[in-house]
Amino acid sequence: MLNNDLNLPILLPQVLTVDVMTLDNRLIDQAEIRTLLFRLRARNYLHYLIIKFLVCTGLSLPELTHLKIADFSPERNLFKLKNGGRLRRRKIFLEPNLALELYRYSSEFLPTDYLFPGRYGKLRTRTIQKILKNASLLISKEIHIPFLRDVIALELFKKGFPVWEIQEFLGHRTTRSTKQRILLHIPVEERTDPRLFNRNKNQAA
Repeated sequence: MLNNDLNLPILLPQVLTVDVMTLDNRLIDQAEIRTLLFRLRARNYLHYLIIKFLVCTGLSLPELTHLKIADFSPERNLFKLKNGGRLRRRKIFLEPNLALELYRYSSEFLPTDYLFPGRYGKLRTRTIQKILKNASLLISKEIHIPFLRDVIALELFKKGFPVWEIQEFLGHRTTRSTKQRILLHIPVEERTDPRLFNRNKNQAA
């Protein structure tokens, strides 16, 4: 039997975005997200913004470290991702409030090349890993890139988006990879239901 708690909508938005203020699923709940962002913002605004950005986009470490101001189109709330390692090149739309926050950040702090610059240019992978580790300590839950990507996959699936759209958002090479990540967090009794990945096929606007 399918989980009735999913509350799948009949009509979906035209573009996929993840809103940190409404994100809430079995991997991380709204109270944890709010606590995490509140504590981070009080300590270090740049770290807060990086974590919030990762929570909403699920970028890989190579994508985040290579992300440049020039990749962002503020008129369309759109990022063009070109350096994803094994992930596909793609475009990601941001929730309007996050896009506005990034625009204000770039206007105030004036990064000249990379969106999130390091001390000597590009932000180092080790620095991001340290930021993620410190974030984990704030809510006593391990926060890392694969975990955040699974949070997004589950959230978009819960909202009724078809697997192929979630695949495009996350940059997976195949829908099989996307399904495998979602199945990790679906109750065992639902995993063999043939309707599990078919129910959302025709719901996208």
